[in-house]
Amino acid sequence: MIDEILKVLPKYISNEIIKLNCSQSITEIRLRARSKVILICINREIVLDCIVTTNAILEVLLNVSKNSIYAIQNDINNGFVIIRGGHRIGISGEVVYVDGKIKNIKNICSLNIRVARQIYGCADKVLPEIIEDGKINNTLIISPPGCGKTTLIRDIIRQISNGIPCMKFKGKNVSLIDERGEIASVYEGVSSLDVGVRTDIMSNVTKATGMKMMIRSMAPDVIATDEIGKPEDIVAIKEAILSGVNVIFTMHGDSITSIIKNKDIKELLDLNIFSKIIILSNGKTPGVVEKVYDTNK
Repeated sequence: MIDEILKVLPKYISNEIIKLNCSQSITEIRLRARSKVILICINREIVLDCIVTTNAILEVLLNVSKNSIYAIQNDINNGFVIIRGGHRIGISGEVVYVDGKIKNIKNICSLNIRVARQIYGCADKVLPEIIEDGKINNTLIISPPGCGKTTLIRDIIRQISNGIPCMKFKGKNVSLIDERGEIASVYEGVSSLDVGVRTDIMSNVTKATGMKMMIRSMAPDVIATDEIGKPEDIVAIKEAILSGVNVIFTMHGDSITSIIKNKDIKELLDLNIFSKIIILSNGKTPGVVEKVYDTNK
């Protein structure tokens, strides 16, 4: 699961992780300069004895870029790098602006390595809510951070794309707008995770722009993306609905009450665009559904 991560870490850190024999449960590896390495596991946090040096952080970036930091400069400017296996390395440091735009992040002092995980079948319980009588309901998944919404939507996309024989549901063309590369974990143009045989991916683009591009170019049956909420997202969603495309989205929140504080999202709800709203539980186990709202009832 984390072999590709271990390859880019300094040996003194990777060796300590290997000794623990808990790689299957690791979800994040936090490296902060002059602090101890912290492993975030499914049910616990582990603080290692080894100290992260500034040279160790530089070594990770050199390994990721194959000794050419310039090759990943655009990724650094966006605040994260995707490595083989779909693992995402978040970057924190001193931001350099030129003409109002981020030109660089220098003096990088922290790395957050998020382990890419695929849980096959985690969407099984919600699919009967999303697919009814062979038709797809426009669906919004609401979840606090870290509660499994990205993992859930990934499996929803995979199954809708492949088809679901037990539901007598034939696969649909899905356009996935993967702005930050978290859903499909695209590496060198290819998805590192399974999002289905009929899924087309547009990455490194804003959600609004990506939705418009995919509608024009890929003739999707379904558009899916993660973490909507900006005004331009809402405009693009309205256009998608008018085009006859079904939509499946996620956004941060813990209840309908919390998300309607965003006036643009409230407008979508008032227009009754979403037939189903799924709330994920803020518990220890990711992807657990707390409540499903059927807005047609």
